[in-house]
Amino acid sequence: MRQCRWGLEKLNAAVLVGIVMAATLATLVPPAARAGTAPWVAVGDRSLRSDVELLAAYGLIGNLTTTWPIPTKQILHGLADQKKLDQAPLAVQLAAQRVLTALAGPDPNHSVHPVAQLETTNAPAVVRDFGSQARDEADAFAGLDYDAGAFNASLRVGEQTHYNGSGARFSLDGSYVAARWDNLQFYGGWLDQWYGPGTSTSLILSNNARPFPKVGVMRADPQPFETPLLSWLGPWQFNFFIGDLDGPRHDSNTGFVSLRFTFEPVDGLEIGLTRETEICGKNHPCSPFKDYVSVNNSTNNVNKTNDESGIDFKYTRQIAGFSVSPYLQIMNEDTGPVVHSDSSYLIGSSIAAPWGVNGAHWQLSAEYANSVPLLNLFDLGKKSHGVAYNNSGYVDGFRYRGRTLGFSLDSDSRLLSLDGLLIDSAGRSWRLAYRHADISTPQLAALQAAGSTNVNVVSAQPVGFNEVEAGLELPWGPVKLEFTLRAQDRLPYLSDSAHVSGEFGVRYGL
Repeated sequence: MRQCRWGLEKLNAAVLVGIVMAATLATLVPPAARAGTAPWVAVGDRSLRSDVELLAAYGLIGNLTTTWPIPTKQILHGLADQKKLDQAPLAVQLAAQRVLTALAGPDPNHSVHPVAQLETTNAPAVVRDFGSQARDEADAFAGLDYDAGAFNASLRVGEQTHYNGSGARFSLDGSYVAARWDNLQFYGGWLDQWYGPGTSTSLILSNNARPFPKVGVMRADPQPFETPLLSWLGPWQFNFFIGDLDGPRHDSNTGFVSLRFTFEPVDGLEIGLTRETEICGKNHPCSPFKDYVSVNNSTNNVNKTNDESGIDFKYTRQIAGFSVSPYLQIMNEDTGPVVHSDSSYLIGSSIAAPWGVNGAHWQLSAEYANSVPLLNLFDLGKKSHGVAYNNSGYVDGFRYRGRTLGFSLDSDSRLLSLDGLLIDSAGRSWRLAYRHADISTPQLAALQAAGSTNVNVVSAQPVGFNEVEAGLELPWGPVKLEFTLRAQDRLPYLSDSAHVSGEFGVRYGL
């Protein structure tokens, strides 16, 4: 137990030291590099993501758009080609303006500016997509952003609570420090991240759960290698972070190590490789480096960590004026890449194009996610029920504060999504989505009832429902208003009654 406590102390100290180091790097940034702009395009804005993907489809920014947040330098490097931008359709030019405005913040002439957000709903969403959605009936924060080019910091103090004040939780979600040194972007804090090409979900890491404290590093500009030996990879990006899954859990203060590598070997084809590891924590021996590099997991040599790995593909191509992007994501729960892999999968495609001549554009997406793992990657007849996100050694699994780190419907679930988005020349966006969800399976429910560590935290019993969601976003200077209406024919809590919920959000300076 002494070894475990010592390991936990090292982990927490590493997170704290990393945050302090990122702040200290600010003192080394040359004054000429200090120009007010955000360090990245953050997770949570559906219309802004659509703008970024439209710019990538037209070759105006690097086509590495499946690892979020996306660094500012990558955006600015691509948009520096003014001639190419001038030749693009008006909808693409307006998308570029909106992205640049979002990076500059509400007042580009000042490096410090206030930020605030309020989201309120009578029932938090069950299916959580890329957008920012309330995690409780009331979800609010206020704070300050400091943007100085190569150094950035944000303090956001918030609370998530029921209307009657019960269940209130203090939050630092969205707070961070970030420092850019050469072509490396260091960061530390409580950041939402999204790995993969999906829009309705990501199997391996999404914004479904609250962000946990972490420190990490990624490339600021994913330019190709100049050496012939590696130049075939094309533009490439990596994101490495170490985090602490703090708060109430069986294995408290579990360490979380994530490494993602993306590259574009062929124009328009983005390939992503991800490995995520739970390590150390209460009740576990802690030899971080030795355990992390040990990937053998057999009866005679059981891995002391809990691992997930993923591979995803996204291909974007212009066809007759349409930007078409089919994509695939596979997540493995075991070490075998093909045999005994326990593979969940997500498949989808999006299509986008300008709408008319006034600068509007639209995007349609169809997506299917399935977290009933296949025992072997290509064997549809053999299932490993309840394996996704669960682990006998780490009872809490790949979850944080009651929510799955990946798929919002958790293990043994399926989701079919059809999403439509229209953004007009004024930046207003209209959204309509249909979803069919099947949460859990009879096999997993039986295991859960018997006391197995394999569980689904959304519903203990199998339940299916249909959902229609309509949304409207209205920009108003530095303020953005968002209205959402959801209708379900059944609640995932063993209720047969239909349900209608609404959500309202207002953001300032985001």
